[in-house]
Amino acid sequence: MPTPQTPPGTIRNFDLARDGEVVANLIEEAFALKNDPDGQIVLIQMRENARRMKQANWVPLTMPALGFVWEVDGRLVGNISVMPYTHNARRLHLIANVAVDPAFRGRGIGKALVGQALRYSRQVGVRQVWLQVKRDNLVAIRMYQQLGFREDHCLDVWKKNASARLSQTQHYRYPSLYEIRGREFGDWQSQKEWLRLNYPPATRWYSALEFGTLSPWARLNPLNWVKLMELSQYSLTVGEQLAAVLSFQRTVLRSDNLYIAAPQTSAENEHVGVLLTHFLQENWRGKPLMAEYPTGRAVSGFESSGFTLARTLLWMRVDI
Repeated sequence: MPTPQTPPGTIRNFDLARDGEVVANLIEEAFALKNDPDGQIVLIQMRENARRMKQANWVPLTMPALGFVWEVDGRLVGNISVMPYTHNARRLHLIANVAVDPAFRGRGIGKALVGQALRYSRQVGVRQVWLQVKRDNLVAIRMYQQLGFREDHCLDVWKKNASARLSQTQHYRYPSLYEIRGREFGDWQSQKEWLRLNYPPATRWYSALEFGTLSPWARLNPLNWVKLMELSQYSLTVGEQLAAVLSFQRTVLRSDNLYIAAPQTSAENEHVGVLLTHFLQENWRGKPLMAEYPTGRAVSGFESSGFTLARTLLWMRVDI
């Protein structure tokens, strides 16, 4: 069996002050983010942090690796970020921003960077590593599989642009057997199970929402009260039967978030569409919205409510 060839160049730890702006430019080009508003917000913050650290001329004596970069003849041509999380008292890493300069692709640099990140994770005692990749990026998926990653689950990312709300907009009329009301205590057990299926607990550590705050019991803890002020929940019933629950999370970011608990049934598209449309007409204030939902489900429900599919993300993991 032939020995894999090491790509030309050298690898070293990422240095925010030294590398931040260059890496931001590399990520912007590698992932085509010039016209992506959400991506630009992250890149602007990254460049600003790099400038501040550079101007401060201060470097901590000890600092854990936030990632690695690849250089060829002194030119930075590759990057990988390593982000630590804790889930159920267990340490894990998320690797992201695996970017290689287009002129240097096909040389094994991306694979070498991921390999280095896995070795680093193992050295610091982390035994599980996750990543997200666009489902249509077959080249990257194949590379990750070669390194031991396996597919876990897939989510569609839906977005709705900002809009000025017009009071004269004609309201959607839904069948009289449908009722939409505030989420009630008795809805929680079904909602909790549907959430478990739609948003796998194994990756909730990455979410902007603490799912525990959706429980009606969350208000008993004063530490949750500020978070609860950011949440609103609405239930759709068909006759006396609960059909779906929508949770709305206000944020200080560019977009607010929606989370939908609904079972996978033949009526799922209609139920999700009715719930979304009612929310948009009665409760939305025009700020951009983002929602993740299991891939391929409730597609017409989202589309009929004016949402567009931004991307489909595949979650992969490896135990090391």
